Amino acid sequence: MWFPNALLGFLLICLLTPLALADTVDSQQRQARDLLSETAALFARRAFIRDISISPNGKKLMVAAESEGDQAITFLDAASMEALEVVEFDSRWRLGRVAWITNDQLVVSPSYRPMRRNYSVPSGNLTLVHANGKRPRVLFGPLAGVNASSALAGRVKDKSAAVLLDPLLEKEDRVLIQTYDANSTGFAELDIRSGRLRDRTRAPSLFCRLAVDTDGQVRFCSMQDPITDVSRIYELTEAGWNEIFASEKPMRARVLSGHGDAEGPLVLADAGARGTQSVFTLESFLSGGAPLFSDPVFDFWNVEGFRISGAYAISNPNPLPAYTYLLSENAVAQSLAGVHRSLTAVFTSRFVDIVSHDADFEQFVVRVSGDTSPGSFFLLDRQENQIRPLGDSRPWLTERPLAEKLPFTFRTSDGLTLHGFLTRAMTEVPHRAPSVVLVHGGPHGPFDTFFYDHEVQFLAALGLNVVQVNFRGSGGFGQAFMESGYRQWSRLMVDDVIAGFRSLVGKEIGQKACIYGASYGAFNALSAAFRAPDTFLCAAGHVGVYSLPEMFRSGDIPETDFGLAYLKRFLGEDSDVYRADSPAFNADKIQVPVFLSAGRDDVRAPERQTKIMASALKAAGKSVRVMYIDKEGHGFASEKNEADRLVRLGAFFADYLETRIR
Repeated sequence: MWFPNALLGFLLICLLTPLALADTVDSQQRQARDLLSETAALFARRAFIRDISISPNGKKLMVAAESEGDQAITFLDAASMEALEVVEFDSRWRLGRVAWITNDQLVVSPSYRPMRRNYSVPSGNLTLVHANGKRPRVLFGPLAGVNASSALAGRVKDKSAAVLLDPLLEKEDRVLIQTYDANSTGFAELDIRSGRLRDRTRAPSLFCRLAVDTDGQVRFCSMQDPITDVSRIYELTEAGWNEIFASEKPMRARVLSGHGDAEGPLVLADAGARGTQSVFTLESFLSGGAPLFSDPVFDFWNVEGFRISGAYAISNPNPLPAYTYLLSENAVAQSLAGVHRSLTAVFTSRFVDIVSHDADFEQFVVRVSGDTSPGSFFLLDRQENQIRPLGDSRPWLTERPLAEKLPFTFRTSDGLTLHGFLTRAMTEVPHRAPSVVLVHGGPHGPFDTFFYDHEVQFLAALGLNVVQVNFRGSGGFGQAFMESGYRQWSRLMVDDVIAGFRSLVGKEIGQKACIYGASYGAFNALSAAFRAPDTFLCAAGHVGVYSLPEMFRSGDIPETDFGLAYLKRFLGEDSDVYRADSPAFNADKIQVPVFLSAGRDDVRAPERQTKIMASALKAAGKSVRVMYIDKEGHGFASEKNEADRLVRLGAFFADYLETRIR
């Protein structure tokens, strides 16, 4: 057949255009996949700088850092910032608490990774690290006497494990440690030359939190019974341990270490109708007197101070970073309050922590952090009147814009005022962007804060608003608030999350949203999916629990009497309610696609929980994607595995929400 040239050209254009369009679409999809992978890898990376501290004489800095999974300690000259020595550790060792005990030595409390695993567990060892590069030596614990920093070396010398209580800088060659085993705990002074313990003393309870006075002596044990939640306080006298307080009902109360003053030791304890954590003097607390400081809504987080100086400030986020400065007769504490106040004036709307100081309180290592600041370290020199940057925990994010967390409040249908955070999507018009409701885990105790969160920033980078709600049962708002969530895991706690999301719809965000959480957050997300099937477009859960009956059969919680008491207190004892409240028994009511991920070595929320949920969804004919990862526990420790998970999660949301990266 013969075609005119013009017609032939037209036909060729018609035939080739779909191919060109297909190539364009494929190219765009590849670019989107690459961008998603790059973004996931960026936020999955673990912190590079873990800790920085200064030696007692102010001449050296210790920098604990991690690169490509390996951790090391680098010693720097504080004046020139030149590297002096680098101490590398076995790839299975993870740095825990690091503390100077002399001008040339550190004690490290490391964790270790079991063979063929990515997660870490406490080692119970105390390791001596030398600034001159001398080989580290295990001082105390299962590997005591072994001159190695390898988790593979050595044999058991002592059945007890230990943590450092105080470096006792005023006592040469001694540190104060807390020892513990499966049945008891206690304390002793450890001679770092011989490894011998002096004046070993047993504590009155395995669950003691020991408090040290300004002279470096253990004075108090504070404990909360894991079965009844009743608090007790013991004082150590010449005659032995004496119980000086026992609560009649569940409450939190502890004497603070190293924060005593002329008024005596301080106590952080529940007070008021809402039972918020408040600050008392010990005398006032025992006599039923009023607290020194209390907030009717928010818990005080901590009392800032050091053993020698005493307390200088109270950390009270409400919910943004805030500090209350104490009136103290201690001149050092007064000086520290002035230093800290000046720092918060420079670093506004940030958490400012004085993490280390020299013996003369003239040089300070300061850590600054917040929603868009994963953590930056500075060296403050009061004599030179200057502050120098030392490094960022995640330097690859310093030049990247991050999304701000905005606090919001709302009222529930039963008249309760709740708090949350809205993180706006990193788009030009965020109020038009879809959202992810991100539910925190726990659920009783943890709560969403103003700190940096890698998942929040990842989702915002995808062009998604992120809504976080501190539902009833969360920590941070008092004992009564936390107890109001007991036996409400799939009921009022879920209603609160949904209500928080709906309070923003039409004002700050649109209707399009998915819901997602990890651990208990996964339970809440899947519960919302079956209790409010028309509210969200999809639901996702990570390392979650989905069957309450299964919580009594598998995992590490039901293995102890304490764990079983925990489950009964928080969930009740009605097996019919367990089934009615479990997403796994209500899969037929879920109308949206679901994504689930789990670690195969998770002992807190075993892989079996995810398999039960996935099987129930498949049996009900529902859409479900599942991701299981070997060698991971309750949260992914491997950067690669976490990046892979975020890619899968981001792709899942992109299928049902209009994300910026598709």
